Amino acid sequence: MYIMINATYWQDRRDSSKKVTTLDDNHTGYRRFLINPNRISDLKVDGTGSSFLFSENHRDRRENNSFVRCTSTVAEIQAAHDTAFASNFITLPFYKKNNPHNDTVDYTLDVGDCAYFDDYNDPDHPNCCWLIYNRKAFKRVEQLVGYNLDQVEDVAETGTTTTTSTTTTEQ
Repeated sequence: MYIMINATYWQDRRDSSKKVTTLDDNHTGYRRFLINPNRISDLKVDGTGSSFLFSENHRDRRENNSFVRCTSTVAEIQAAHDTAFASNFITLPFYKKNNPHNDTVDYTLDVGDCAYFDDYNDPDHPNCCWLIYNRKAFKRVEQLVGYNLDQVEDVAETGTTTTTSTTTTEQ
């Protein structure tokens, strides 16, 4: 199962960029990500949270791992890692051309191919997030999804979002 983390530090070894920006740091002190715990190695206690190495491309042994520090405990991450997904596949609505003004098309992916989900920081489109996944061995893809992080987590855990509708009938 994926796990929602509050990352306080994320150093990408590929291009030396930081995924937790100064704006995130000043505003909340962290950035939320929904990550695949199967991509974690060297998990250890770090203060009141944990730190670990994270692989965005688990199929490429040449991929440099990122260093992540988060508020989730080692036990929470281990529990998520040991919990099965509702299915080995996940169906998500992808925006055409990564534009939230376009229609969405449902795509079904292997849950293991998804590295992580990141908030889409646009107040006009609060129900969007970025998915970073791997297509085949070397193709890294960033795709805009028509769900927010909580909805993606629901789909991964139960196969559906928690949004429900009711129908009443008259007799």
